[in-house]
Amino acid sequence: MDKYTNMEQPREMNLFDLFAALGRSIGRCTKSIVTMLSRMIRLSFRQWWIILIITLLIVAYAVYTSSEKNHIYNVDAVAILNGVSKDIVSREFMALEKSSYKFTHQNLATMLNIAPELAVGNYRFVTFDVIDFMADDIIDGIDFDHKIPFTDSAAIHVPYMLALQFRTKRPNNVPQLQEAIMQYLNTREGILAPYAQFRANLEREAKFHHDQLEKLDSLTSVFYFSHNQEAQLSMQESKSGIVLGGREIKLFLEDIQDEIEVLNRIDNRLAYASAPVVLQTPFVINPKAINGPIKSIAIALVVGWLLGLCVAALVENRKDIFLWLKRK
Repeated sequence: MDKYTNMEQPREMNLFDLFAALGRSIGRCTKSIVTMLSRMIRLSFRQWWIILIITLLIVAYAVYTSSEKNHIYNVDAVAILNGVSKDIVSREFMALEKSSYKFTHQNLATMLNIAPELAVGNYRFVTFDVIDFMADDIIDGIDFDHKIPFTDSAAIHVPYMLALQFRTKRPNNVPQLQEAIMQYLNTREGILAPYAQFRANLEREAKFHHDQLEKLDSLTSVFYFSHNQEAQLSMQESKSGIVLGGREIKLFLEDIQDEIEVLNRIDNRLAYASAPVVLQTPFVINPKAINGPIKSIAIALVVGWLLGLCVAALVENRKDIFLWLKRK
């Protein structure tokens, strides 16, 4: 007899059994949650004075930290990158977050070359991708949650734009910080080198198209027909240009229009290419504080209750805890 004959065969599970098992699991989980909540509620009634004191202390702290003088604001801007990769700019900008006042040569005031009082209360320097849904070079959104993948064909991650953000407790210092941040970014060696090459290529491209436009314009000038008065008198208009004698001369109007559109795009790009990193929109303070009083007090109530429960449980079981600690 085969030694595997008596082994139990795996039992097949149909869809009904699967739903039944899933229902039992959900029921056990729900029962555990209800049991835990009931124990927490009973403990809250037994040790209400401990929980009340701790909750009031935490709420008082939340009220103080969420007062108007302690409000924290998000400050946002959109930067145009001229020949510089987003990774390099992100790394340099986010390096400001790693600065510390414990180090003389790596703190925010030293890195930005500003007074220490201007650097106080600024933190969380982060970057986000700029999204263009319509492929028309117009900002349609910013990926604040980092959830839009690069493989999403319906959302284009603009390669030459980057959203910059930091948090501040002193909004009055934002104009000075903006100037210092841009000075800091535009003097990094890793940013200056690719920008110089980008600027040179853009100027050569602009010169080429300007020359092409002048050539096309000169081909349409009446100057070329002024030497032959008889032929000039015999010129006739046509849809594609003019007819000079038995020969059709096109005026290159469509080509000239195409060159003008290309030149407009290049000239606009050159206008923004005055520095490696240029702000399309300056740093703007979000008027809604991230630590508003309502939100802070609500969080404080939950945290105070949970912390109070932990302290209350320790107080009720202090004898058992001491015996366990004394146990060899």
